[in-house]
Amino acid sequence: MLNGYKGKLLHIDLSKESYKTVNIPKEILKKYIGGRGLGAKLYWDLIPPGADPLGQDNIFMILTGPLSGTMAPGAGKHLIVTKSPATGGWLDSYSSGKIASELKFAGYDGLIITHKARYPINVFINEDKVEFSDARHLWGKGSFETETFIRENFNPECGALSIGPAGENLLPFACVGSDYFRKAGRGGAGAVMGSKNLKSIAVKGTSGISCANMRALHHLVLNHQKRIRQRHMTPMTLTLTNAAGMLPTRNFTQGQFKKGIGTIDKDAVIDVKIADRACYACFAGCANITQVKEGIFKDLLLEGPEYETLAMLGANLEINYLPAIMKANYLCDDLGMDTISAGVAIGFAMECYERGILTQENTGGLELKFGNYGAVIELLELMAYRRDFGAFCAQGVKEMARVLGQNTEDFAMHSKGLEFPAYDPRAGWGSAITYSVTPRGACHRRAWPPSVEVLGGLNPFSIEGKAERVINLMNHRCIMHSLIVCDMPGSIIRLGMEDWAQYLNVVVGSSYTGDDLNRSTEIIETLIRRINIREGFSSKDDILPKRTLEQNLPDGPGAGKVIGMENFFKMRSNYYLCRGWDSEGVPTQETITKYKYNIEPSIEI
Repeated sequence: MLNGYKGKLLHIDLSKESYKTVNIPKEILKKYIGGRGLGAKLYWDLIPPGADPLGQDNIFMILTGPLSGTMAPGAGKHLIVTKSPATGGWLDSYSSGKIASELKFAGYDGLIITHKARYPINVFINEDKVEFSDARHLWGKGSFETETFIRENFNPECGALSIGPAGENLLPFACVGSDYFRKAGRGGAGAVMGSKNLKSIAVKGTSGISCANMRALHHLVLNHQKRIRQRHMTPMTLTLTNAAGMLPTRNFTQGQFKKGIGTIDKDAVIDVKIADRACYACFAGCANITQVKEGIFKDLLLEGPEYETLAMLGANLEINYLPAIMKANYLCDDLGMDTISAGVAIGFAMECYERGILTQENTGGLELKFGNYGAVIELLELMAYRRDFGAFCAQGVKEMARVLGQNTEDFAMHSKGLEFPAYDPRAGWGSAITYSVTPRGACHRRAWPPSVEVLGGLNPFSIEGKAERVINLMNHRCIMHSLIVCDMPGSIIRLGMEDWAQYLNVVVGSSYTGDDLNRSTEIIETLIRRINIREGFSSKDDILPKRTLEQNLPDGPGAGKVIGMENFFKMRSNYYLCRGWDSEGVPTQETITKYKYNIEPSIEI
């Protein structure tokens, strides 16, 4: 087997409480690398078209990459691949923690989990043994209590995943928790676990990971570690997006939240910070442990809040009281909800309330005015348990708008059913094409155009060259998410394709170049496009709400500027063309033949 890999997956059938190993052909690993790439191949081979995301035919996969468990920067990530309850298509969701390394130490490149348990269970993996234990006493409990139980009753040093009530109640934005505050947040992976009656997974291994050239790996890490001059923390982004006019405010009706400067930005977070924290085996240390100093939430302890949470549960709801955002963050983490989608759903409900489309009779007495953090905190719990008005908001904005009608779809901020993250595309048009074509729906992690439109000097209000720049950014992230390594240290150190090829080569013993990795990303991205097409998606789904495309921002540098449908379609068409897809976004036969999908072996379970 290739160095860095284990060459096998562990298949667990929950309905039978059985397990077996599945070998991965070397040619598949060489072509798809791991993580996102391997996940695309597994999805194509194993999940039948039209499978119900919450049904027996959907498969839940936890994957590693060739760098997992090594000292490579940011290599403490894991990947979940499944069919999304939010969109009905491809989902890849990432998080940190020990589970990726422990899977490798236990002898596996990933887990494939099928079918549904008869009742709620925990799965404990210890090397080549798997134990299934009754989790009915944990059903209804939060993710924090569940993980504590796992560590006390299985192994305190294990890697662990768990869901909260939101996952049990099948919210389309339920997340999967690890190491308490780390979340695979987007797209509803937690609901897939809940649909399978799977409360938690824990893994402990003791074997090593082979490395082709440990000395060279050590040399690379030491050299790149020297490039870190200061700690980076995501809350500093709020000041940048506010200045750029792309900070979502009042459900994306504005791009600036002046009340947030000094109250919910980096300086405010630093004021309540009590410690640093790094992800497992990472030298970047970009996380913050914070604690509320005074008031009704006094002594609340949290890892975070990160930028997306400050924006979507803060500025987007016009809340500038940091302790309330921290409380909302804590609840989302424990209940198992994505803070981004939750914030967008509540922001949408608040706008509907202030427009008179929803009333207190609809909300069960909740006064859903922007800035009312008490109502937000109450509503989050109702959403997780699908109670009262919370059951309506728990559907996500796409379904909320469908039910309400009255042209509310114009300001339901989502793409393909996945709610917008915390960058308004009208202040940087590269995000418009990114949100529309990204296969898992509106996403900022598959490409981050603000890096060139806000920080890089590229004109944010032009369509020229945007598709090509977005593709370059996506390809870079695709490789990082296949290796699997974290975006943050790679961005801080400014590692490019050639750097990642070096890391892959010294671990695996291969001879990849940066160009080879770029080719791999094209193979992977086109296969994922084919997956979504097979699931019924088309160019009609690569679209954004009217608020984004036809209305202007009232403030900031983008004030008065409109993307417009013509500009949007030009960017989208150029993106398709550059990918080797036709005018409808369907990969051409020439492209399919070029990537030789039809002559490779299928993976079977």
